Amino acid sequence: MKVVHIIGGGDVGGAKTHVLSLVAQMSKQIEVVLISLREGEFAEDARKMGITVKVIHTGNPINDIKKLQNFVTEGGFDLVHCHGAKANVMGTLLRKKCKISVITTVHSDWKLDYMGNPKKQYTFGLLNAYALRRLDGYVGVTDNFADMLIDRGFDPYRVQVLYNGLDFGITPNPQMSRGDFLSQYGISCDDETVVCGIAARLHPVKDIGTIIRALAKIKDICPKLYLLIGGDGEQMEYLKKLTRDSGLEGRVVFAGWVSDMDTFLNAIDINLLSSLSESFPYSVLEAIRSGCTMVTSAVGGMPVLIDSGANGLLFKPQDAEKLSEHLEYLYKNPEIRSDMAKKLYEKASTLYSLDKMVSDQIEIYKNVLRRVESDKKKKNRVTICGSYGRGNAGDDAILKAVNKELIEISPDIRLCVMSRSPKKTRLSYRVSSIYTFNPFKMISTMRKSELYINGGGSLIQDSTSSRSLWFYLFTLRMAKLCGCKVMMYGCGIGPVKGRFNRALSARTINKCVNVITLREQGSLEELSRMGVNKPEMHLAADPTLNLEPAGEAVIQSAFFSEGLDSDGKYVGIAMRKWKDFDGKLPHIARAVDYIAKKHGLIPVLVPMERERDLPIARAIFEKMECEAKILSGEYDVYTMIGILSKMKLIVAMRLHALVFGAGQGVPVVGISYDEKVSNFMNYIGGELCIEYEDLTYETLVADIDLALSEDMSEKLQTATRTIRENERINGECVKGFFSYE
Repeated sequence: MKVVHIIGGGDVGGAKTHVLSLVAQMSKQIEVVLISLREGEFAEDARKMGITVKVIHTGNPINDIKKLQNFVTEGGFDLVHCHGAKANVMGTLLRKKCKISVITTVHSDWKLDYMGNPKKQYTFGLLNAYALRRLDGYVGVTDNFADMLIDRGFDPYRVQVLYNGLDFGITPNPQMSRGDFLSQYGISCDDETVVCGIAARLHPVKDIGTIIRALAKIKDICPKLYLLIGGDGEQMEYLKKLTRDSGLEGRVVFAGWVSDMDTFLNAIDINLLSSLSESFPYSVLEAIRSGCTMVTSAVGGMPVLIDSGANGLLFKPQDAEKLSEHLEYLYKNPEIRSDMAKKLYEKASTLYSLDKMVSDQIEIYKNVLRRVESDKKKKNRVTICGSYGRGNAGDDAILKAVNKELIEISPDIRLCVMSRSPKKTRLSYRVSSIYTFNPFKMISTMRKSELYINGGGSLIQDSTSSRSLWFYLFTLRMAKLCGCKVMMYGCGIGPVKGRFNRALSARTINKCVNVITLREQGSLEELSRMGVNKPEMHLAADPTLNLEPAGEAVIQSAFFSEGLDSDGKYVGIAMRKWKDFDGKLPHIARAVDYIAKKHGLIPVLVPMERERDLPIARAIFEKMECEAKILSGEYDVYTMIGILSKMKLIVAMRLHALVFGAGQGVPVVGISYDEKVSNFMNYIGGELCIEYEDLTYETLVADIDLALSEDMSEKLQTATRTIRENERINGECVKGFFSYE
C-alpha cells in the first residue's frame, strides 16, 4: 500500500506530534510520503525523524495542485490522507482529477479554527467546509470529534476514530531527582508530601483557576498537598492573584515554561487536567507513562481513557467541589493512588500505544478502500426495522447485537436503521438511520438493500395496537417488493388475538419472509398455530445473549459513580408501569424489604427504560423500609449488562433485565405481564415466573427463596449455556444471505 499525507506545514502541538509520530512509525510497514505545503520547522522536524518529505509551495495554488496531481499520479499512490483546511481543499481536487480515494483526520472543530479572523473564516473556513463534504473517509482523533461529524450530517459509515498513541517502550529520563527539582521551588519532599501538577498554557480554556479553588477548600485538611503549575500565558497574573486571595502562597508554585517534561512529571504524584475542552492530549499519555495518577475533567477523550474510580478520577468541568473531594481522597489514600496509576498505565500502554495507533490507521485505510469499491454496488445495504429510538435498554441491546453480528460477517456492510429518533440512533450506534414512519426514505433505502431485517423483539403482536402490527407487516411486503431478502431476526411472536390479524400475519409472513429465527419455543409454536409454514424457521435465542459485559474497570467505575461497592451484595429490581400497579406496589416493596432482611442483599432499583421506569423505581423506593439505591446514571448496553452481572439476584418485569441477568448466570425471578416474559422464563426452566395477576407478597418471596437456593442456581447455569449456544443460530442465518468471506 502506498499513501501520501498532505499537511499545511505550519502545524504545532498535538496535531504536529500526531502526524509526525504516525508517519514515522507507519513508514516501517507501508510506503508513506509526507507532503508539506510550506517549508519550515514542521518539514525540518519531519526530516530529522527520517520521514520522506516533499515540500510543494510555488506561491501559486494552481501550480501547487498541478504539482500535487503529477506527483500522486506518477507515484502510483493508493490513497491520499489530508490534515487541515488547506490540505482538505487540495485533497478534494486530487480526488476528482486523479480518481483516488481521499480521507482526512479531523484534529479540531473546523467551525472554530478561524474564530476571531473573519477574513480567513469566510475564505479558508468556507472552502474547508465545502471540501470536507466531498471526501471518502473521516478520522476523528476522539469519539467526540466522530460524534461531531455525525451530528453535522456526515455519513457514519465513513467516520472512524483513531486515538493518539504514544511509544510506551521509551523509559522517561528525568535530568534531576524529585527532591532536587521540588526544592528549587521551596517544596520540601518527605513521605507525606503529595504534589499535584499541570503543564499547560495559562489560557482560560485550561481553567486552572478551578484547581486553585479546589485546593483552597482542603488546604487545612491536606497540609502537605502542593500544586506545581508549569507553563506561561495570558492568565499568569490572574492565577497568581487567585492564589494569594485563596491563602495558598507557598502551596501553589508557578514553575514557568517547562522544557524537561520527564523531570517535571517525575516530581509530581498527581497529574491534573482541568480543561473546559480537549481532544486527547499527548501530555496526558506522557504523564501516564511517567507513572502519575490522573485526575481530569470529563472532556474530549478523557472519559474513554479513564474509568473513574478504577484507574483515575474524573470531574465535570469547573466543578471545584468534586475536584477537591478527589484530591482529598487521593491525598489520604496513597495505596489507592499507586494502584490507580498502575492500572491506567496497563490500559494506556495496551490501547493507546504508538504501535496500536499505526495498526489501527492501516486498518482504516483498508476499510476505506474496500468501502469505496462496495459503494459502487447497486445493493450494498442492510435495512433493519424494530422498536428503536425510544430509549429502551432492551431494544438498544438488540440493535447492538444485530450490528455486532453484521460487523463480524463483514465490516463493510452498510446498516440503515429505521428509528423513532434517527439522529440519536446515528450518534449512539454510528450507523445510518431514517425516521421509521417516512415511507419515501424507507422505500429508497430498501431499494439499495440486499437484506431487510425485521426484529428483534416482539413486533408481530396486536396487544399494543393493530396499527402497530399492520405497519410491521407492511414493511415486510415493501421489502419484498423492493427486491430485498427478508429475515425476521431473533423474534418473539404474539400475542396476535384478532382472527383477521392472525390470518393477515400468516399470509404476509408466508409470502414475504425467507428466514425466521425465534427467541423461544413459545413463539415457534405460535407461528405454527397461525399457519406459518413457508419460511425457513429456527429456534434460536434472544440476540442480546451474544453481548458481553463491559470490562471490569468500566463496571467498577459505574459502581463508584453510584456510590456503590462493586464487590457488594445486591439484588437488582427492574419494574415497569402496568395496569393496577398501585395495587401491586405494596407487595413488591414488602418483598424487597424481605430480600434485604432475610438474604442480606442491598436492593438496587434499575430503570431499564429511564423515562418510564424512573417514576416506578421512586414509588417502590418510597414504600420500602430498608436501605436501597436507584441507579441515577445513563449507561450503555455493555455497562448495564456488567452492572446486572454483579447482582446476586434479579427480580424483574422488564424482559431484558431478565435476559441480561440470566445470560451472565445470575438467578432471576420474572413477573410476567406479557407472553414474552413467560416464554423466556419457560425457555430457561420456567419455575421462577409469576403471572402479574397472581403477584402477591407470598408468591414473590416464595420464588425469591427458591431462586437463591443452590439447586436452582445449577439449573440456571445449565439453561444459560444452552440458550447462549442457540443464539448463534441468529448469526449463522444472517451469514447465509451474504457471500462475504
